[in-house]
Amino acid sequence: MQYVSHRKDNRDDFGWEPTQNLGCVINSIYDDAGPTFFNDEANDVTLLYFTSTRPAPPGGGNFDIYVSTLQPDETWGPGVFVAELSGPGRDTRTAIRRDGLEIFISADRPGAVGSQDLWVSTRKTSADKWSTPLNLGAVVNSPAFDGAPALSWDATTLYFFSERTDVTHYGKRDLYVTTRTKLPD
Repeated sequence: MQYVSHRKDNRDDFGWEPTQNLGCVINSIYDDAGPTFFNDEANDVTLLYFTSTRPAPPGGGNFDIYVSTLQPDETWGPGVFVAELSGPGRDTRTAIRRDGLEIFISADRPGAVGSQDLWVSTRKTSADKWSTPLNLGAVVNSPAFDGAPALSWDATTLYFFSERTDVTHYGKRDLYVTTRTKLPD
């Protein structure tokens, strides 16, 4: 289920109002999880990406990626299946860059390094379709379960968990970080 909470002052960590269920237009009788909020300033639209186990068609009954649009009356529209981001396996979490041109996905799909990996998809403008997701490779992913991406505001740091085990890791979803050079403006 998808819920929302608001606060009047974005600096007041204790100013959150009680959560509200987003209702049956966006929520379904299936598992709906992993929301990622995106305010697309270029196209003056607000989107909510999420995953759901809705059965085929259009989804496959495993976790697939959907997107809902905030309507003028401040309600959310129905979830629309995002075919280009959804794979044959389990797509469970997303993290979108603030300009909407890059999205990271936690998924198990063919070509994975481990049981579940981090993938990335891009597009030229926020109105375009997403590219076919590419695996971030063994530099980021491991033979273990890697997931739940979260991207920093400047898009230079990707946080995620991993179940990898060795002498320095416990294997119970330890937190990891990978960095890259600042993207050009």
